Amino acid sequence: MYVHINVWNPCEGNDLEKFDASEWQDKRATSPVRAGDLSTMLLGPRTASSLHRSLSILLLRTQNKPQFPFVTRTCCIKQYYHPCHRTMSSLSQTKSEPFSIGAALRGRSGRTYSIQEVLSERRDPLLCVYRASDEGENFIVENMISGEFEYQQDLQKPLASCTNLRTVIDIIPDFELFVYHFLAVDLLQISQRPLSTETRRSILRSALTGLAELHDRGIVHTDIKPNNILLDYEETTGDDIAIKSVQISDLEDAVLLPPGKNLKGCLCGNQLWRSPESWARARQNTPSDMFSFGVVVIYVMLNDMIFRVSDEGLGGDDAWWHILRRHISYFGDEDCFKGLLQHIGEDNRPRKPFAMWHYVDAELRDLVMKMTNLDPARRIIAREALEHPWFRHADLRQKT
Repeated sequence: MYVHINVWNPCEGNDLEKFDASEWQDKRATSPVRAGDLSTMLLGPRTASSLHRSLSILLLRTQNKPQFPFVTRTCCIKQYYHPCHRTMSSLSQTKSEPFSIGAALRGRSGRTYSIQEVLSERRDPLLCVYRASDEGENFIVENMISGEFEYQQDLQKPLASCTNLRTVIDIIPDFELFVYHFLAVDLLQISQRPLSTETRRSILRSALTGLAELHDRGIVHTDIKPNNILLDYEETTGDDIAIKSVQISDLEDAVLLPPGKNLKGCLCGNQLWRSPESWARARQNTPSDMFSFGVVVIYVMLNDMIFRVSDEGLGGDDAWWHILRRHISYFGDEDCFKGLLQHIGEDNRPRKPFAMWHYVDAELRDLVMKMTNLDPARRIIAREALEHPWFRHADLRQKT
């Protein structure tokens, strides 16, 4: 089944291109946010502040546009000049169950991978992740989305030299499987350990370098979160660790957009890390990744998952309302903070804007605010962020 995803050209102000994309629906996920709902929440009869104007431009442009089916897994949109693929071998067509432990799969490289563990399992369609081994070395083996096997090879092949991106190292053509290096842990887990500030900063710098490599090539990751930043490390004598490798994973969800085009009409990423424009199904591009990365920085450096609301709030149809309130509270301009909260609702407990978290290092606070500006056009880009004083001053201290 196919859905249409519109690509928005900001210069001409209308929908120019439509691409076919595989539809993935998670029936447990939150209901879609409508632009009209957000406008009702954010815009009112009061005089509009500068923040109101930024958000109204973002939100009102999504009004009077066709509504799209609810898409929770990123639609792997091709370049407009890239032909669509629907290739599936006869072997993989008959494969509807996960591989059993001990199953041997031969890769194109000649390696034979023995399945050791099923890490995640999804059926109809079959999308599984396995831990496999060959000659004592561990690997990750994953099913590819039907129809995306060749496209993902084309997307990931030019990224193979990027050390901070986890790219495919082998394929198993008969079952359309990708093979990746195995990394020990993800950033969501390792951040709970008592790591030094410099170790945390080093991890973030490496991950941001990987993100910059994607953005340099016009690729939007669409699902930046701590679970998708993987690490390999060695234990040290103290509480700290020695980082060996940091890589951004899940490039299967990445989207390569032609210059001047944007992703529009789908809900990308995880709700705890998602950008406001994605909640609105508005135009999304590399700034959306930067917003998510800024939220990751807060989690890693301050151990604060700022968009985590109650389980009841996350599970309801109005989860977007609870989370968007926090977006506005934390990252709205200080000058319009009080007035904006009145638009959101008098009954909601106000949250202190992140710019006013004075106990946080001033340079770190400035970097996060630049990443999480509610106006995507005003967000810092990845390469600029790598040159920010919070990273640069740490490099200078290490050299002296």
